[in-house]
Formats: sequence, structure tokens, C-alpha cells
Amino acid sequence: MKRNILFITGQFLPYTKSVGGILRVYSFLQTLKNKHNLYLLTKKGHYYGYLGLQKKNLKKIKIFYLNNNNKVLTKNLLTVVIFNFYYFFRNLFYLLTIDNSFFSINGFYKKTLGIIEVQKINYIIISSPPFSLLYLIKKIKLIYPNIKIIIDYRDSWTGRINSIFLYLIKFFLRHCLEKKIIKLADHILVATNTIKSNLLQITKKKITIIMNGFINSSKKILFNKSKKILIGYFGLVSDNYNSYRNISVLYNMLKNNKSLKKKYLFYFYGNNNITNLKIKNFSCFKFKKNILYNKVLHKMAFMDYLLVLHTEKNSSKEVITGKLYDYIGSRVPIIFISQGETEGGKIIKKNNLGFSINYLKYNLAQFFLNLKKRNYIQKRKNLYFFSRRFQNQKLLRIIK
Repeated sequence: MKRNILFITGQFLPYTKSVGGILRVYSFLQTLKNKHNLYLLTKKGHYYGYLGLQKKNLKKIKIFYLNNNNKVLTKNLLTVVIFNFYYFFRNLFYLLTIDNSFFSINGFYKKTLGIIEVQKINYIIISSPPFSLLYLIKKIKLIYPNIKIIIDYRDSWTGRINSIFLYLIKFFLRHCLEKKIIKLADHILVATNTIKSNLLQITKKKITIIMNGFINSSKKILFNKSKKILIGYFGLVSDNYNSYRNISVLYNMLKNNKSLKKKYLFYFYGNNNITNLKIKNFSCFKFKKNILYNKVLHKMAFMDYLLVLHTEKNSSKEVITGKLYDYIGSRVPIIFISQGETEGGKIIKKNNLGFSINYLKYNLAQFFLNLKKRNYIQKRKNLYFFSRRFQNQKLLRIIK
């Protein structure tokens, strides 16, 4: 039987800077679109286009875009203060769900009620972050108690931050807010084992792990002719000190090391805004525009290694970025650099897919001094388990 399913998420095509934050929902839509009637509610923003994903693949989905009321937000003094100090208090704001949808909850709620009434919705899937969207659950259940609501955790909420300084706030929000909210949900989806473990501490509800995965995999691996080792990074990166993808970690390692500067060339592909001119013009770094998603595998295949970077210790434990699975699909060896142990790093080690370097324990410069240029390809293993096609079959079994 066809069901009417509404997805609610904070951002989506064509108003997203990177495919990383929306690819999970996009793949869910592709899995379900031929079996159910699909609707999606999200926010408008700056137009970036479809980033190499096929617009025609969304023809069967009715998408509702909530307008950003920028004039109201500009006049809201609290909003201005919050965004000015965001990077200094990012983890606190994350816990308090003061995110890019926080001031739009009433708009989401009103629009959701209208869609439910007209489209006779049976299921609602809320994909978070942003976690402020979870406040919709109680409001919706009060009016439509029979609608099945599924929470999709792409990241943990209160379980993500492990700062001693925020422990009391985290404990309060975890047991007095998040626990009560998920009690109202009918099912919970999570992207990682770590998220599931965190949630099992506050709920006994059914939790299904649907890992992220690659959509396509490389059939051909190329070898570049460069004498230098080429390392590719695909996605957003920053030179902000408080960023969890702080490129300064690499820059500080390389800048005074003549051997490493002769040996490496790093390519960064993405809609990145690097403000430090020393980093922006550094000879070992090449900053390139975002590559369309349907062409990215071909570019990955030229690299000797592909890079994942996570530089924040407090949130490192559960980290498995979406790009990791695209890297796996490319069959190029992966270097996962992190401040602390990560779940993504464990996957790389377990499946012999490359290297996982926790630079709190290991000397990063020494690792790169010892690394040799790739002269091999990853053996063709059975990678189907890491594909979205395989993982998303679990969602089909949940929708009844």
C-alpha cells in the first residue's frame, strides 16, 4: 500500500552549499519514490544549484520551501548576537538547539499542518540536525496522534558533545528534553553505532542503524604522473580556529618542513572561504571550486590518497562524514586525520581502507614523511555493504 510520507529537514537542494548535509535525505527519497507518495519541507537560502545531482530524480517528490524572513532576523538583536559569537560558543548552541532552523520553527509547524491536511500524511520523517526541528513532534502529535513520526539522527544531539565544562547542561537537556521528545517518536533511525549507543542510554525504543553510503563506485582507477604525492579533500574546510575541519593543522605541520613541502600537494575541492592569506596562497595547497557530484569520482581517481579531517576533540568519537563513503566507493586509499579516536577511523582500520591518524597520539609530520606515493589500487572487495542502496533497504521495511 502506498503511503504519504513527509520529510522535514533544515536544508535541501538547490539551497545547500554542499551535498554532504543533504545526500542522506536525497538517497532516502530515491529509495522510496517509486513505492510511496513523497513530500519534503525545507528552507530556502542562497541558491547553489543541484551540485551534480539530477534534478529530474526529484520530479516525483513535491517539495515545499519555507521562505527565509531575513528582514525579521536582521532586526532580531538576539539573532545578531548569537551569530556573531557562534564560533566561540558553538558546542553550547548545538546542545541548546540554537541552530539555523531555531527561529523558523513556527513557520515549519504551520506549513506542516497545511501539508498534513491536504496530502493526508501517514508518516513524517524528521532528519536532524538541525535538532530544533524535533520540537515539532510534540505539537504534531497533539493534533495528529495517529501519524507515525520517525526521527533520523544524522548526528547525535546531546550525545555528541563531550566537554567537561558543558556536562551539567548536557545532562539536563539529555534527560529532561531529548529523552521526552524521542519518547513521542514511533521509530528512530541513526547513521552510526555510536549514535545508537548514546540513545540506548535514554530510550528503549526501536533503533535502526541505516549507515550512510556511496551512491556510485569507481570502475577504473587512474595513476597520476606527478612526482609529488597528491592528496585530495572533497567538501567544506575552514581556517577558523574553532572549526572542526581546521586546515591550520595541516598548514602548521607543513609550513616549516622543507621535506614535506617538496613531497606533497593538497587539493581542496569545495565552496570554501579561506580568510588567512598565508594559508590561501600556501604553495602546497590548491583550492578549487566545488565539483559536481556526478563528476567527483573521476577526480578522486587521480589522487594518491583522499583526506578526511576532523579537528575538534569534543565531538570526535562518533564522526563518520558522508564523504568517507564516497571515498570508499572510489577505491583510493583514505587518510583520516582527527583529534581523538573516531568511528570513521575504526572503519578504515577494520576494512584496511587506508590510515587513521589521531594526532593527539601520533606525530602527524612523521606519518607524512614515511608515506609513499601510491603505486597500487585497493583490491576489489565486496563494498556493497557500504552502498546506500544496501543500507536504505531497511527503510523500506519500516514503512508499512
